[in-house]
Amino acid sequence: MHLHRSARRTLLLLSALALAACAGGPPAPKPWAETAARELHLTLASFDADGRHVTVTRSAVAPATTPVVVYLPGLGQGSDTGQRWATAWAQAGYTVLTVQPLDADAAAWRSDLARTGEFRELGLLHYGATLRADRLAALRRLVPTLRAAQPALDWRHVALAGYEIGAQTALDARADDGWQAVIAISPPATPAPARGAATLVITSDVDNDPLGLLRNPAERRQAFESFAPGSGWLLNLGGVAHAALAGTLAPDGWHEQDQHHGPMGGGMAGGRGGGGSGQQGPMGGGARGPRSGSATEAAQADLREGLQLSRAFLDAQLRGTAMPNRDQLSAR
Repeated sequence: MHLHRSARRTLLLLSALALAACAGGPPAPKPWAETAARELHLTLASFDADGRHVTVTRSAVAPATTPVVVYLPGLGQGSDTGQRWATAWAQAGYTVLTVQPLDADAAAWRSDLARTGEFRELGLLHYGATLRADRLAALRRLVPTLRAAQPALDWRHVALAGYEIGAQTALDARADDGWQAVIAISPPATPAPARGAATLVITSDVDNDPLGLLRNPAERRQAFESFAPGSGWLLNLGGVAHAALAGTLAPDGWHEQDQHHGPMGGGMAGGRGGGGSGQQGPMGGGARGPRSGSATEAAQADLREGLQLSRAFLDAQLRGTAMPNRDQLSAR
């Protein structure tokens, strides 16, 4: 009798715990690495190059020799960010190498300026002439190391992409030899070399500046307006917010909501940073960013379109296909 009552109490306790778990909401989000491998059929890897951590994203079914996209993250971000862009490009048959060239940029939200809320001064420092030149020089030093570390890749067909400060550096490097295409996502208001690799500038009508350096989002088009005719395109993604343009997943993983609109998970807003660093940015563009599901349906559709059109741009420049004709795209 005593054993029977004990077993019954145990059964009731387990039932109560199960009911409590059900009442507690949806299951925990799947880690990004698990979803990447099992659901998106991606291969993730990493290596060090000149002291910088590099994340490699590629399709699990891609051949060993694929064209390359070197992706430069934004302010306060490391190589574990920009997953939506990397996923879109990897699923199109490109190998994406994500690297933050400068330690100072990766640690921006841990700086004294960030801790005291001096975000405009932080922006002036990191977008300023000294760090801008340092970042470009670091990229130029990194490229030969990346080539040596990944010799099987098709380095005859390579694109450079970046977000925020990464976009600034990508624009600065568009005239360098070796790049067949450049993608500048949410660049600052800056002129760019008139001639160089074919360049796609991606921004939106609500691509505001959380650092307070820009008066309005239209200033991000300045680089596009400085391109020589025939060398540039502008992609306007309508209502996609600045943080969502980072293409970064929420820090605690790949949420169920991220998969509502197809395998690239491009529908939801991503934060400025990633990887659960706990760093904090300015209001409107914090390191952790809005949780998945915060974007409107229209913005989700715009971001999905942006992912697809960025792939089409890469295909046109690196594989010789035709550029698509879309209302969101303007040619220079």
